[in-house]
Amino acid sequence: MKEVDTLIYQRMIGDSGLVALLGAISRIRYAFQPVESLVPQLSFYKLSSTPGLLTGDYNRTLLMHYQFDIYASNYVDILSRLRRLFDGHVFTIPSNYVEAGQVSMVLDAEGSENFDEGLEVNRKGVTYRVFTVPKAQDPI
Repeated sequence: MKEVDTLIYQRMIGDSGLVALLGAISRIRYAFQPVESLVPQLSFYKLSSTPGLLTGDYNRTLLMHYQFDIYASNYVDILSRLRRLFDGHVFTIPSNYVEAGQVSMVLDAEGSENFDEGLEVNRKGVTYRVFTVPKAQDPI
């Protein structure tokens, strides 16, 4: 659901604290677009999307997992900022969205501290659960 990707990205680039920690909006990358020489950097992508476990109609809910990878020596500050932005957050859905009806996020797991392939840059990964209920459609 591309609308969820857009909601997450817009929330990150709209936060002046996160952008200041990274140095520029261009350092927030989607999917598998990381540039190894660009440090600090934050990339995010959807790991999975399955029918969810929310109450109500099981088939109408989605449980998605999003991975955030932080390449920075100040990853602790960036991780803290992500937690403030997303843990327990319920998004306001724009009226022009046609798929997403309700979207909320919670912290799922935090990976161990490690390094990039060249063993030069600190890297930290964190996973968030995204609970999504599609927008109700008018019956025919």
